[in-house]
Amino acid sequence: MNHFKGIVSTPADTDTYRIDRWAVQETLQAAYVVYPADATDISLAIQFAQAQALPLAIRGGGHNTSGASSSEGLVIDMRNMNSVRVDKEARVGYVQGGATIGQAQTEFLKYGLATPLGHCSTVGVIGLAIAGGLSSSMGEHGLTCDNILSATVVVANGVIVHANARENSDLLWAIKGGGSNFGVISELGMRLHVPPPELCKLELAYLPEQLSDVVMELNAWLKVQTPPETLFFGMALGPDGKPLLILNGLGSFNAEEGARLWNRFLQLGPIAHNTAQIPFSKRTYLADETPGLEGPKIALGCHIDKFDYGTVKKSFDTWVSLARSAPASIVLYEFYHYDLQSRVPLEAAAYPHRTTDKVVVILVQGFSDMGFVPEARKGAERLKKCITSSSTASAKNSVGYLNYSNHLAADNTTDANARRAYGANYPRLQQLKQKYDPEIVFNKWFCIRPSDAA
Repeated sequence: MNHFKGIVSTPADTDTYRIDRWAVQETLQAAYVVYPADATDISLAIQFAQAQALPLAIRGGGHNTSGASSSEGLVIDMRNMNSVRVDKEARVGYVQGGATIGQAQTEFLKYGLATPLGHCSTVGVIGLAIAGGLSSSMGEHGLTCDNILSATVVVANGVIVHANARENSDLLWAIKGGGSNFGVISELGMRLHVPPPELCKLELAYLPEQLSDVVMELNAWLKVQTPPETLFFGMALGPDGKPLLILNGLGSFNAEEGARLWNRFLQLGPIAHNTAQIPFSKRTYLADETPGLEGPKIALGCHIDKFDYGTVKKSFDTWVSLARSAPASIVLYEFYHYDLQSRVPLEAAAYPHRTTDKVVVILVQGFSDMGFVPEARKGAERLKKCITSSSTASAKNSVGYLNYSNHLAADNTTDANARRAYGANYPRLQQLKQKYDPEIVFNKWFCIRPSDAA
């Protein structure tokens, strides 16, 4: 690649060749790993891969468990393009394609600003944003993708395209939920907001025999949940290896208000509890402990529109069985305030889940035997079927939140999963795939087929 300013690495280059992934089972030995310095480098890499008939993958943060960021051909590793800049007057943040949530939020907060991002500092901003983007501030500011204002995208023919509301707005529409189907994101422009200086954090643990009371109280709380409130209800093994029910909360208010809003859960008699006021800057690091776990990881998401004791109890029992083989496995019900994002018209962006259905994530981990991976996937599927069993057909048939539906995203032998994921938005996405990637160069994640190939 003549004129490439970044780093070109092969397996012989032990000092620069990096193919490690968060989910180790998705590691592939690439013929080339390239680290671009700018959008022109990205263009050169895409053209080189096509000229050499090399399959192509894009690595942002490397957290996806689908294998979308790995390839035996050429990997465009964005980690060196990680700068973040802020236009304070316009309240817009510009994030390069390799920046992590931690890097972006740190820079934004220097200006007293923030945007809806997740709770794990090492996740890549771009991968989060272009698949939707859930966060505890979505009740007040919407999904991450709904805060995308502009993008610089290197498309399949190597052309650098600037997309915003005035030019190439169709491409901007597509990347707001359409993932990596349309090109490599060199930079995103994101709407920024003034965050609260502090947050209220809740941490509770209950015994399994308290499940009925916890589910009943959560259903009562859901009827009066306010936009600043988020609760996460989970199943996990405690330090002694025994099953526990976990209830964590995050709210953009002080501890006194948190005590008033969440006292109902303290009245249930948790075996452990902590309510604290934390700086807003700590939000980005709250989930860092789990991603640090070594070994294979299987993630699977689902949607529910019914949260009843009978179904949750069956799901708990199914999870306990799976945790015997994968003891760090968790099930997490994510009770964000979904109303604001659900009011965005479906046709306003590619993101397909404009309902108030609740997101659930299943994470199977804590095992080292790679031979167990197929059974781990089957276990996750069994658990998903159980979790959604009392919900309506539309929730049952959902692939789940796109960034959690990882092995479904990787099954691209047909476009059945992409059709299922995008629903009514799929025909327009096919048209845009035909326009920007007719040869299906970008095919690693919910691969959309061009309209001519339908």
